[in-house]
Amino acid sequence: MSKAFILAVERSGENLGLEIMANAAQAKLDLQWSGVVGSRLQAAGVQNIADGEVLAMIGLVEVLRHYGRLRRLYGQIRRHLQAERPTCVVLIDHPAFNLHVAKMAKQMGIRVLYVVGPQIWAWRSQRIHQIKRVVDHMLVLFPFEVPIYAQAGVPVHVLAHPLLAQTAMAQHGTDARAALGLTAGGAVLALLPGSRRGELERLTVRYAETARRLRKQMPELRILVALAREELRPLWERLWKQGAGPEDAQLVVAQTQTVLAAADVVLVASGTATLETALMQRPAVVVYILNALTFAFVRRLVKTPFVAMPNILLKEAVYPEFLQEAFVPAQVAGALAALLGPAGSEQVAKLQKLRGLLEGNPPEQLQQVLQEMLA
Repeated sequence: MSKAFILAVERSGENLGLEIMANAAQAKLDLQWSGVVGSRLQAAGVQNIADGEVLAMIGLVEVLRHYGRLRRLYGQIRRHLQAERPTCVVLIDHPAFNLHVAKMAKQMGIRVLYVVGPQIWAWRSQRIHQIKRVVDHMLVLFPFEVPIYAQAGVPVHVLAHPLLAQTAMAQHGTDARAALGLTAGGAVLALLPGSRRGELERLTVRYAETARRLRKQMPELRILVALAREELRPLWERLWKQGAGPEDAQLVVAQTQTVLAAADVVLVASGTATLETALMQRPAVVVYILNALTFAFVRRLVKTPFVAMPNILLKEAVYPEFLQEAFVPAQVAGALAALLGPAGSEQVAKLQKLRGLLEGNPPEQLQQVLQEMLA
């Protein structure tokens, strides 16, 4: 039996981890999995060796604030790899941390499979040289990334985005509303505030103010809140009350696609959820707030005109983006209200192209890569 190490702590990363483990099983690989993972991968049989919650943050300031915790986590991983000597490490996202882990693994003679590489097409393109030194094989989610890695001499494979299959199997809107105890008629607003505590801390009050303004315009509006996990409930409820959000907003935990299926319009924080929303073909507005220092740093380096992945893929601002100080609740409420009319239908028509831009290589090719890397 070979040993494999995997690092994936957030919902989107765990989805990819589950996909890789399933394909490894289909390739008849007999593996003993350990890693730094969330509850879903633990339930799938991964032995968790450390608490990776510190990785579920974003931004330069946050990293500096938690530098000690990151160093301790790095030390725990180093000691585990030295003791267990797995055949391969599977690193998912979190480039600022995982590229250091990749370097460490390579120095130990351990293969490195990196999933969801750094967005070098958007910023810090020089990282490709570091990746070439420490990564044995890249699995990317978007076909347009392949030439970037291939030209640099990094073996690369396109992994079919898990959201393609997941959203294709999502409930019908009427069924989703029934599952959530809603009647079929009337408009439904879905709020997707992100999966990180820091995102909720920065966004919730303005989400509450936006929902309150929209409810004032449409008294019959139903409001659904998609929380990524139960631990976020106390924080959300406290900040929602602080922002005087409507008291009858319905919190739904770990059922994002059911919430999206039930919705007529969505307010979504920038991240993987924007692509999920788009693949569900829901009209939406994208918002985000970073620490001011982090945003100033990133804004100087980013080369793309958009932050939401559907907009990047479609090369058009299909989803309006309200970032930083532009996230003004009155303006966002107005944009959401407009999407309940013809503007929403126009958005949905443009989103039809997305699935064709996300097709991966055949599963047999992925399984061959896994046999080469993990066996």
